[in-house]
Amino acid sequence: MAKLGANRWGKSAVRLSKVIRGDGADRFLDLEFQVLLSGDVNAAYLEGDNSRVLPTDTTKNTVYALAQDQLTEDLEGFGSVLCDHMLAKEGITSAEVTIRQRRWLRESATGFTGGGSERRLAWVRRDDAGMETIGAGIEGLVVLKTGGSAFVGFPRDEFTVLPEAEDRLLSTSITARWVYAELPSDTSATWESVREIMLQRFFDDWSASVQHQGWLMARAVLDEVPEISEISFELPNQHHLPFDLSRFGLEDKHTVFHPVSEPYGDIRFTVTR
Repeated sequence: MAKLGANRWGKSAVRLSKVIRGDGADRFLDLEFQVLLSGDVNAAYLEGDNSRVLPTDTTKNTVYALAQDQLTEDLEGFGSVLCDHMLAKEGITSAEVTIRQRRWLRESATGFTGGGSERRLAWVRRDDAGMETIGAGIEGLVVLKTGGSAFVGFPRDEFTVLPEAEDRLLSTSITARWVYAELPSDTSATWESVREIMLQRFFDDWSASVQHQGWLMARAVLDEVPEISEISFELPNQHHLPFDLSRFGLEDKHTVFHPVSEPYGDIRFTVTR
């Protein structure tokens, strides 16, 4: 007999921008929202009865309507506002809000440049029993260093051709997500601090592998930001492969590389207290 399993509904890829007017300088938010709801809507699937299904269009409109007066740079705070609003609806038992912010850099009081891949991430999950998880993160932070990383001592079999590298070029696109055990008083400042810690450790520390590099970054974040209980990383190894010029009769000075986007090494891990 067929049985309906877990299900959620809501709205994704809700794009919203907001100007926060200030004395002497404006601030600009460029955001994308995902709002997912759970509730007793089995009848919609099994019987075609939509009487308890809040329209996803209503969910989208709610984001815009509440943003005018309640959206600030505290993205986690606005996520909580949206969760509270949704949980007040009859029949909704849980709400999850994820917010991604595109970074824009200030050029003048009213001017900005942007368009890069990096995103600030914030999310709030809450249910009608009062259970709540609040977290944040970063996506698409592309970093590269031309030395200070190695990869040696790995096992070899009949299919291993990778040469050992005592010092190599290392590049990755950092995705990190962390969970707050206690919400910091200024979530935006905390996010900027975590980002700076990651960058400092990536560029300053020697690493024996991508895994080692990630551990050094994660450990530093937990050491310096006590509100964070755990942090997870996705670190794709974006290969820049040495291009052998000696086959053309040239002296190979090991300065020319071939960037390869696919396939890539895929390293994922979580560090907890």
